[in-house]
Amino acid sequence: LDPSGVLLIGVTLVVPDGRSPPRRKSVTASIDRWAAHYDVSAKLARALAWQESGFQPQVRSSVGAVGVMQVIPATRNFVELCVIGQPVPQTTDGNIRIGVAYLDHLLEEFKGNVRRALGAYYQGPAAVRADGLYAETRRFVANVLALRGRV
Repeated sequence: LDPSGVLLIGVTLVVPDGRSPPRRKSVTASIDRWAAHYDVSAKLARALAWQESGFQPQVRSSVGAVGVMQVIPATRNFVELCVIGQPVPQTTDGNIRIGVAYLDHLLEEFKGNVRRALGAYYQGPAAVRADGLYAETRRFVANVLALRGRV
């Protein structure tokens, strides 16, 4: 509300419940911190997060991917068990950690090939190994690479 503005009778006010999503600055700070921790390019991690969610923690896809990094439950379980080795809090920061750790894992798996690693993040590593990048995946990868250094 604008303190100097006019409040009209009959207007419904919505009072935040204290669980409002983190601001963009805290999201990018989290991405940068985890990128440094996993030695992943912060520019690449930010571009991926922007392409996936626009840095919006509350986003949920039709296939169940959640959060800033749009992580599906099966990927989260894999990363917690096999990559990080421990449970990660179900928070915005935790979602970002999972996504960046998974990106790091895929960069290692695809021997630093950024296009294939991003493709695997989107399409799944088994499908990338078996079929290469699908047309939709190639567009996704091109978008992420175009965003690198811009967000």
